[in-house]
Amino acid sequence: MPAPQVSICIPAYRAERFLAETLASVRAQTITDWELIVTEDGSRDRTEEIVRAFAASVAQPVRYTRHDPNRGLPATRNAGIEAARAGWIALLDADDLWTPEHLDTCLATARATGAELVHAGSLLFDSETGRALSHRTPAQEDIAALPLSLFRGRYIIQPASVLLHRALWERAGRFDPSFRYVEDRDMWLRCARAGGHIAYTGRETCRYRKHPAALSTHAAPMAEAAARVYDKHLDWEAIPGPLRREACAAAWAAAGRLRWRAEPAIARSHFQRACAVHWRLNWWLRGLLCAALRALPSRRQTA
Repeated sequence: MPAPQVSICIPAYRAERFLAETLASVRAQTITDWELIVTEDGSRDRTEEIVRAFAASVAQPVRYTRHDPNRGLPATRNAGIEAARAGWIALLDADDLWTPEHLDTCLATARATGAELVHAGSLLFDSETGRALSHRTPAQEDIAALPLSLFRGRYIIQPASVLLHRALWERAGRFDPSFRYVEDRDMWLRCARAGGHIAYTGRETCRYRKHPAALSTHAAPMAEAAARVYDKHLDWEAIPGPLRREACAAAWAAAGRLRWRAEPAIARSHFQRACAVHWRLNWWLRGLLCAALRALPSRRQTA
């Protein structure tokens, strides 16, 4: 069987609630030369049943695989791509959606620009109400400022909007399984460092589902992961050194501020890392305050 033009890779974890709607958006694509690979990551629900029903409804190849136990999102993305037969990989999360022309416009942009990483704009919508929340599309000045705008976090690429060439994924070193959060941002930075040209389609063809209730729960670990990304790319010489250090230090300080009341010892280590990268008096003082907060329980016990 000849390889398809595009391999669509969906990682799935407890995906049964939204997966059928996501797959319906795949079926609706104007490009029909695709295969679908759904990789379930250690969960047990109706995901396999939904995928097999979808496979029976389309002519394209559909494969369901699974991990036991759970390996995390980056490893699951990698597993899907490893199983892919096409040179082009379309990333799609199990609760996100595409408009019918998504793959068509991504492929057309790749042909026109020679880019190895193409992405569309995204509409972020509320998971419960369906209400539009915001639009995630790059400004012209940020497109012109690549890769600096990507490093600074101004240029945002939603994973479900991406068409990625397998050769670039391999050259960049694949998704890093050590990241639980922001693994996508780390990957796009490594793609840029590997010489991958990034292109925007100019079309908003991705619908990204937001789950607002979970944001506060994950704020601190997400901030810590973002700081780790900056640490990982502190040696990127294409970005001016002062900007690299300032952005990394600010990220660690932000992570420290999110931890300092509940976990002052962890917060102190974050402020110390911030000062090691780019010293500031207020971060140093915050670290001292965290040390004092950490000592309070033992003082009360002594009294």
